[in-house]
Amino acid sequence: MRGLFTLLLICACLCSYGQTVSGIVTDKKTGQLLTGAWVSTSKTNTITGIQGEFSMNAVKAGDTLRVKMQGYKLYVLPLNLANSKNIRIGLEAAIIELNEVHVSAKRDRVKDSLNNRKMFAKEFNASAPKLKDIIVVSAAPGPLPVAGITIVPSQFIRALTYKHSREYKFKKVLIRDEQNRYIDSRFSENLVGTITNLKGDSLLNFMDKYRPGMEQIKKMSDYDIRVYIKTSQQKMMGDSAVKAK
Repeated sequence: MRGLFTLLLICACLCSYGQTVSGIVTDKKTGQLLTGAWVSTSKTNTITGIQGEFSMNAVKAGDTLRVKMQGYKLYVLPLNLANSKNIRIGLEAAIIELNEVHVSAKRDRVKDSLNNRKMFAKEFNASAPKLKDIIVVSAAPGPLPVAGITIVPSQFIRALTYKHSREYKFKKVLIRDEQNRYIDSRFSENLVGTITNLKGDSLLNFMDKYRPGMEQIKKMSDYDIRVYIKTSQQKMMGDSAVKAK
Protein backbone atom coordinates (compact mmCIF):
# COMPACT_ATOMS: atom_id res chain seq x y z
CA MET A 1 0.00 0.00 0.00
CA ARG A 2 2.84 2.35 0.90
CA GLY A 3 4.55 1.52 -2.41
CA LEU A 4 1.37 2.36 -4.35
CA PHE A 5 1.05 5.68 -2.50
CA THR A 6 4.68 6.51 -3.32
CA LEU A 7 4.12 5.70 -7.00
CA LEU A 8 1.04 7.92 -7.15
CA LEU A 9 2.96 10.74 -5.47
CA ILE A 10 5.79 10.45 -8.01
CA CYS A 11 3.29 10.54 -10.89
CA ALA A 12 1.64 13.63 -9.45
CA CYS A 13 4.99 15.38 -9.13
CA LEU A 14 5.90 14.52 -12.72
CA CYS A 15 2.59 15.88 -14.00
CA SER A 16 3.06 19.17 -12.18
CA TYR A 17 6.75 19.54 -13.01
CA GLY A 18 7.50 22.67 -14.99
CA GLN A 19 8.58 22.24 -18.60
CA THR A 20 10.68 24.48 -20.77
CA VAL A 21 8.88 25.33 -23.99
CA SER A 22 10.88 26.71 -26.90
CA GLY A 23 10.50 27.17 -30.62
CA ILE A 24 10.34 29.48 -33.63
CA VAL A 25 7.42 31.43 -35.10
CA THR A 26 7.24 31.96 -38.86
CA ASP A 27 4.86 33.04 -41.59
CA LYS A 28 3.26 29.77 -42.72
CA LYS A 29 3.19 30.77 -46.39
CA THR A 30 6.55 32.51 -46.85
CA GLY A 31 8.57 30.96 -44.02
CA GLN A 32 9.66 34.43 -42.88
CA LEU A 33 10.74 34.60 -39.23
CA LEU A 34 8.28 36.71 -37.22
CA THR A 35 9.60 39.14 -34.62
CA GLY A 36 7.29 40.49 -31.90
CA ALA A 37 4.70 37.69 -31.87
CA TRP A 38 2.97 37.31 -28.47
CA VAL A 39 3.44 33.78 -27.06
CA SER A 40 1.57 32.83 -23.89
CA THR A 41 0.31 30.03 -21.65
CA SER A 42 -2.02 30.20 -18.66
CA LYS A 43 0.83 31.26 -16.36
CA THR A 44 3.50 33.01 -18.41
CA ASN A 45 4.10 34.91 -21.65
CA THR A 46 6.88 36.25 -23.82
CA ILE A 47 7.59 37.88 -27.20
CA THR A 48 9.52 36.32 -30.06
CA GLY A 49 13.02 37.68 -30.68
CA ILE A 50 14.70 38.95 -33.84
CA GLN A 51 15.02 35.41 -35.23
CA GLY A 52 11.43 34.54 -34.34
CA GLU A 53 12.63 32.49 -31.35
CA PHE A 54 10.97 32.12 -27.95
CA SER A 55 11.54 30.17 -24.73
CA MET A 56 9.45 29.93 -21.56
CA ASN A 57 10.13 28.13 -18.29
CA ALA A 58 7.86 26.52 -15.69
CA VAL A 59 5.13 25.53 -18.13
CA LYS A 60 2.98 22.69 -16.84
CA ALA A 61 2.13 19.60 -18.87
CA GLY A 62 -1.40 19.81 -20.24
CA ASP A 63 -1.22 23.58 -20.64
CA THR A 64 -2.09 25.34 -23.90
CA LEU A 65 0.26 27.50 -25.97
CA ARG A 66 -1.26 30.53 -27.72
CA VAL A 67 0.52 32.62 -30.33
CA LYS A 68 -0.93 35.81 -31.78
CA MET A 69 0.31 38.66 -33.90
CA GLN A 70 -1.33 41.49 -35.79
CA GLY A 71 -2.32 40.43 -39.29
CA TYR A 72 -2.31 36.71 -38.42
CA LYS A 73 -4.81 34.17 -37.10
CA LEU A 74 -4.57 33.01 -33.49
CA TYR A 75 -2.52 29.79 -33.15
CA VAL A 76 -3.42 27.35 -30.35
CA LEU A 77 -1.39 24.24 -29.43
CA PRO A 78 -2.06 21.83 -26.50
CA LEU A 79 1.30 21.08 -24.83
CA ASN A 80 2.70 17.76 -23.68
CA LEU A 81 6.15 16.32 -22.93
CA ALA A 82 6.60 15.24 -26.55
CA ASN A 83 6.03 18.59 -28.25
CA SER A 84 7.47 21.16 -25.87
CA LYS A 85 10.93 21.60 -27.45
CA ASN A 86 11.95 23.17 -30.76
CA ILE A 87 8.37 23.82 -31.84
CA ARG A 88 8.06 25.34 -35.31
CA ILE A 89 4.89 27.41 -35.48
CA GLY A 90 3.57 28.69 -38.79
CA LEU A 91 1.05 31.53 -38.49
CA GLU A 92 -1.61 31.93 -41.17
CA ALA A 93 -2.26 35.42 -42.50
CA ALA A 94 -5.66 36.77 -41.46
CA ILE A 95 -8.16 37.48 -44.20
CA ILE A 96 -8.78 41.21 -44.48
CA GLU A 97 -12.28 42.26 -45.45
CA LEU A 98 -12.43 45.31 -47.68
CA ASN A 99 -15.39 47.63 -48.15
CA GLU A 100 -15.94 48.36 -51.85
CA VAL A 101 -16.01 52.02 -52.85
CA HIS A 102 -16.76 52.47 -56.55
CA VAL A 103 -13.80 50.88 -58.35
CA SER A 104 -11.37 50.95 -55.42
CA ALA A 105 -11.35 49.35 -51.98
CA LYS A 106 -11.08 50.93 -48.57
CA ARG A 107 -10.48 49.31 -45.19
CA ASP A 108 -12.77 50.21 -42.30
CA ARG A 109 -10.17 51.74 -39.99
CA VAL A 110 -12.51 52.06 -37.00
CA LYS A 111 -13.63 48.43 -37.31
CA ASP A 112 -10.01 47.28 -37.70
CA SER A 113 -9.00 49.24 -34.62
CA LEU A 114 -11.86 47.86 -32.52
CA ASN A 115 -11.09 44.30 -33.63
CA ASN A 116 -7.43 44.81 -32.82
CA ARG A 117 -8.26 46.25 -29.39
CA LYS A 118 -10.51 43.27 -28.71
CA MET A 119 -7.92 40.71 -29.82
CA PHE A 120 -5.13 42.32 -27.77
CA ALA A 121 -7.33 43.59 -24.91
CA LYS A 122 -5.03 42.18 -22.22
CA GLU A 123 -1.94 43.80 -23.75
CA PHE A 124 -3.61 47.20 -24.38
CA ASN A 125 -4.93 47.29 -20.79
CA ALA A 126 -1.60 46.32 -19.22
CA SER A 127 -0.19 48.91 -16.82
CA ALA A 128 2.19 49.28 -13.90
CA PRO A 129 0.80 48.37 -10.46
CA LYS A 130 -0.94 51.24 -8.69
CA LEU A 131 -0.27 52.36 -5.12
CA LYS A 132 -3.27 50.38 -3.83
CA ASP A 133 -1.72 47.22 -5.34
CA ILE A 134 1.64 47.86 -3.69
CA ILE A 135 0.47 48.94 -0.23
CA VAL A 136 -2.21 46.88 1.51
CA VAL A 137 -3.80 47.73 4.85
CA SER A 138 -3.68 44.61 6.99
CA ALA A 139 -3.94 43.76 10.67
CA ALA A 140 -1.74 40.70 10.24
CA PRO A 141 2.01 41.27 9.69
CA GLY A 142 3.16 40.77 6.12
CA PRO A 143 6.60 40.32 4.53
CA LEU A 144 7.43 44.00 5.11
CA PRO A 145 5.20 45.39 7.90
CA VAL A 146 5.40 49.18 8.12
CA ALA A 147 3.22 51.14 10.57
CA GLY A 148 0.14 48.96 10.20
CA ILE A 149 0.42 48.44 6.43
CA THR A 150 1.92 45.72 4.29
CA ILE A 151 4.11 46.35 1.26
CA VAL A 152 3.72 43.66 -1.40
CA PRO A 153 7.30 43.05 -2.65
CA SER A 154 6.32 41.48 -6.00
CA GLN A 155 4.08 44.42 -6.95
CA PHE A 156 6.67 46.94 -5.73
CA ILE A 157 9.40 45.37 -7.90
CA ARG A 158 7.02 45.14 -10.88
CA ALA A 159 6.21 48.85 -10.54
CA LEU A 160 9.93 49.73 -10.61
CA THR A 161 10.72 47.53 -13.62
CA TYR A 162 7.49 47.84 -15.65
CA LYS A 163 8.90 50.22 -18.30
CA HIS A 164 11.71 47.75 -18.99
CA SER A 165 9.39 44.76 -19.32
CA ARG A 166 8.45 43.04 -22.58
CA GLU A 167 4.81 43.62 -21.67
CA TYR A 168 5.33 47.42 -21.73
CA LYS A 169 7.41 47.32 -24.93
CA PHE A 170 4.82 45.19 -26.72
CA LYS A 171 2.05 47.61 -25.69
CA LYS A 172 4.08 50.48 -27.19
CA VAL A 173 4.42 48.51 -30.44
CA LEU A 174 0.64 47.97 -30.57
CA ILE A 175 -0.10 51.65 -29.92
CA ARG A 176 2.50 52.83 -32.47
CA ASP A 177 1.05 50.48 -35.10
CA GLU A 178 -2.46 51.75 -34.40
CA GLN A 179 -1.30 55.36 -34.73
CA ASN A 180 0.48 54.63 -38.03
CA ARG A 181 -2.68 53.07 -39.45
CA TYR A 182 -4.65 56.16 -38.40
CA ILE A 183 -2.17 58.47 -40.15
CA ASP A 184 -2.18 56.26 -43.27
CA SER A 185 -5.99 56.39 -43.40
CA ARG A 186 -6.04 60.20 -43.52
CA PHE A 187 -2.74 60.91 -45.34
CA SER A 188 -3.17 58.20 -47.97
CA GLU A 189 -1.44 57.63 -51.31
CA ASN A 190 -4.77 58.01 -53.08
CA LEU A 191 -5.49 61.40 -51.49
CA VAL A 192 -1.98 62.79 -51.93
CA GLY A 193 -1.73 61.50 -55.50
CA THR A 194 -5.08 63.07 -56.43
CA ILE A 195 -4.12 66.49 -55.05
CA THR A 196 -0.50 66.64 -56.25
CA ASN A 197 -0.67 64.49 -59.43
CA LEU A 198 2.55 62.84 -58.25
CA LYS A 199 3.17 59.17 -59.07
CA GLY A 200 5.66 56.41 -58.38
CA ASP A 201 8.84 57.31 -56.49
CA SER A 202 8.02 61.03 -56.55
CA LEU A 203 4.77 60.33 -54.68
CA LEU A 204 6.44 58.03 -52.16
CA ASN A 205 9.28 60.51 -51.54
CA PHE A 206 6.78 63.32 -50.99
CA MET A 207 4.73 61.25 -48.54
CA ASP A 208 7.82 60.19 -46.64
CA LYS A 209 9.16 63.74 -46.38
CA TYR A 210 5.90 65.48 -45.43
CA ARG A 211 4.13 62.73 -43.50
CA PRO A 212 2.51 64.45 -40.48
CA GLY A 213 2.96 63.15 -36.94
CA MET A 214 0.15 61.78 -34.80
CA GLU A 215 -0.29 64.89 -32.66
CA GLN A 216 -0.29 67.11 -35.74
CA ILE A 217 -2.83 65.16 -37.78
CA LYS A 218 -5.22 64.74 -34.84
CA LYS A 219 -5.69 68.51 -34.82
CA MET A 220 -6.41 68.65 -38.56
CA SER A 221 -9.79 68.51 -40.26
CA ASP A 222 -10.03 66.87 -43.71
CA TYR A 223 -9.88 70.36 -45.22
CA ASP A 224 -6.75 71.19 -43.19
CA ILE A 225 -5.04 68.07 -44.52
CA ARG A 226 -5.76 69.05 -48.12
CA VAL A 227 -4.38 72.54 -47.50
CA TYR A 228 -1.32 71.01 -45.82
CA ILE A 229 -0.67 68.77 -48.84
CA LYS A 230 -0.94 71.68 -51.31
CA THR A 231 1.29 73.89 -49.15
CA SER A 232 3.86 71.12 -48.80
CA GLN A 233 3.91 70.58 -52.56
CA GLN A 234 4.54 74.28 -53.15
CA LYS A 235 7.37 74.16 -50.63
CA MET A 236 8.85 71.09 -52.32
CA MET A 237 8.71 72.79 -55.74
CA GLY A 238 10.36 75.90 -54.28
CA ASP A 239 13.16 73.83 -52.73
CA SER A 240 13.70 72.05 -56.06
CA ALA A 241 13.93 75.38 -57.90
CA VAL A 242 16.54 76.67 -55.44
CA LYS A 243 18.66 73.53 -55.86
CA ALA A 244 18.44 73.81 -59.65
CA LYS A 245 20.04 77.28 -59.64
